[in-house]
Amino acid sequence: MSIDLHIHSVNSDGTFLVEEIVNLSKELQLEAISITDHEYLTEVPSDNDIKIIKGIEVGADWKELKSKNPFAGIHLLVYFLERNTSLNARLEEIRNKKKERNYIILESLKKSGIDIEKSELDLVKTKVPGRPHIAQIMVEKQYVSNVSEAFTKFLRNGIIPNIDTHQLDIEEIIQLSKESKSLIFLAHPHTLMSSESYKKNQNWITSEFFDYLKQIKIMGLSGLEVYYPGYNSSVKAQLIEICESLDLLISGGSDFHGENKPSNLLGIGYENNPIKVPLNLLSRMEEAYAKL
Repeated sequence: MSIDLHIHSVNSDGTFLVEEIVNLSKELQLEAISITDHEYLTEVPSDNDIKIIKGIEVGADWKELKSKNPFAGIHLLVYFLERNTSLNARLEEIRNKKKERNYIILESLKKSGIDIEKSELDLVKTKVPGRPHIAQIMVEKQYVSNVSEAFTKFLRNGIIPNIDTHQLDIEEIIQLSKESKSLIFLAHPHTLMSSESYKKNQNWITSEFFDYLKQIKIMGLSGLEVYYPGYNSSVKAQLIEICESLDLLISGGSDFHGENKPSNLLGIGYENNPIKVPLNLLSRMEEAYAKL
């Protein structure tokens, strides 16, 4: 029995409709899912055949991290978030700022000979347009051959100045999440250690990484996304040991985006190394949530 607590729909940068995700999840016999769209709380109808956990993914501004490494990034997964909460109320403001940030990116791309009009991005059918949508337009206009190339050459952290102007400070997001009686997890933790020449299979679980986690734990972090596509058994074992030492909960998910990440499968991740997120992790999360 397995679960998938990191999924994106068309409401952010995925390509599947909510009902398509739910139906596919049931076909895969997943026990529970969470559609964690970027900065948008997607409403998923309850279903007797699968447990639905409300959630979002939100980027955070951590000035200390950014000053040391402009290529790093930090995203938080917030679970059990309800609509009438202080964090959800702030998401609209973040989305509006993100829209203006997108236009800054388009202006920056023009300096590299990439001409995309605001109107082209505005036509994208999503609640939260972002860099993946810009990348897709770049592919369609044949500026790059694929989305990965767009990010590597033009869109990733550290290349375009002021790319995170829409993000709230990490401590503010965590505080709003706590006020909203939600659990806060660090998504795809390897991105804390991204660099200009970074590769995911490098040894990124270092003493510096551990120190970062200790700091975020003090801020109020609930847990860590341990089960993630591409993490081998050694990485997962090290992350589990860290969670035990810092008293952090464990979660996991495929980070499914549909056709935007075609090799990353719902509930599975990469076929040659399936994530298989255990159901009992959700039980521990629910116990922690009940105490909030």
